[in-house]
Amino acid sequence: MDRVSIVIPARNEERFLPECLQSVQAQTYPHNLLEIILIDSDSSDGTLGIMKKFAASSDIAVRIFDHPRGDTPGAINIGFHNAANELIFLISAHVVIEPEHIERAVRKLREMGADAICGRIITAGSGEMSFWDGGISAAMESILGIGNATARVSAKPQWLDNPMLAIYRRELFDKFGYIDERLTRNQDYEFHQRCHAGGARFWFEPDLKIFYRSRRTLAQLWRQYFNASKWRTFMIGKFRGAVKTRHLVPPLFFLSLLASGTAAILWQPALVAFAVILGAYCIAVFIGTICAIVRRKSASIIIALPVAFVTIHFAFALGFIAGFFHFIIFGKRRQVAVAEKQTH
Repeated sequence: MDRVSIVIPARNEERFLPECLQSVQAQTYPHNLLEIILIDSDSSDGTLGIMKKFAASSDIAVRIFDHPRGDTPGAINIGFHNAANELIFLISAHVVIEPEHIERAVRKLREMGADAICGRIITAGSGEMSFWDGGISAAMESILGIGNATARVSAKPQWLDNPMLAIYRRELFDKFGYIDERLTRNQDYEFHQRCHAGGARFWFEPDLKIFYRSRRTLAQLWRQYFNASKWRTFMIGKFRGAVKTRHLVPPLFFLSLLASGTAAILWQPALVAFAVILGAYCIAVFIGTICAIVRRKSASIIIALPVAFVTIHFAFALGFIAGFFHFIIFGKRRQVAVAEKQTH
């Protein structure tokens, strides 16, 4: 059987890390074939203490590394560089995996002859039962909320170009290099596009479920999608698939709304275009909300979900526009030497 290194970078994750580590400890895969690499990325809470306590009690080999710089891509690379095994599983401290996840994933990886494999990301809320939890979770699993992101919305096994929280063959890093440490966000996406462009094959297996703890407030959700969109523009021109159609829809919608609304001040017929665009959007959000309520059999998200939709769409739109001007128009991409410290 293959040996697997599990890489978990964390910064100020004392709330979620214990649950994540418990799910790793519960794996049915032989523990003597596993190692866990924990990277404390300049935490100011009890994250490091949780890591040390787990390492002292687990029957799985655990190594802890320090990353004073505090950014995500640097922490991931520390884990990848120090992984001793032929398969490397990158997970976030925000996730919980099912007991048979590694066992089933490794078996499927070999069966498909894939270079990496991932499961479906199930958004499980923040765990705090906040008012916004249900709406944020539903929005992050909706095509209307995040587009056709395969690992979040698909139920069909298939090849894909952007696996999330995947198990990788070590050869990928030998062939395509490691994570680009300039990218504050979307560093995994950039790596996947680089590999995919070079012929790597990634398999998506929806029966492998990974439960992800989402942001608990609208402000955190806004920052997540604004920054994700901003840093996506950093990759424009590097890969053909760096920006897809679904990434362009929010900024184009926002710009059309802004243009028609501004024109309506001086030219009354433009008001019709503004009303049509805004009306179509409201109808789409209404239909998306009703579909989610029916699918989840819960009317409790009737307020939170449409607000979450709007938050994601406008955050992504403004982040994309801000990033395009910052990195492309003003040429600031050349000045980025290292990623910013991780924030939530």
